[in-house]
Amino acid sequence: MIVNIENRAEIRNIVATVSRLKGVAEVKLQKDSEFELISRLPYTHEERLESIRLAEEDIRAGRVYSAKEVRAMFPKL
Repeated sequence: MIVNIENRAEIRNIVATVSRLKGVAEVKLQKDSEFELISRLPYTHEERLESIRLAEEDIRAGRVYSAKEVRAMFPKL
């Protein structure tokens, strides 16, 4: 998401709201720009390929859960 707001306090408020809505511990602002990065999500092409490779490995190894099982494991999300 690209945020183009002059007031830094408003940006911090948006970041906190996105953190709560996405259920992540923190949302970081990249350098001084208004472009938000959510930690632990793949952004570069290489990171995305590695994420896909790991997911496929998990599927082959049977490390998969239904949405119902995930909700039971993480009830506060």
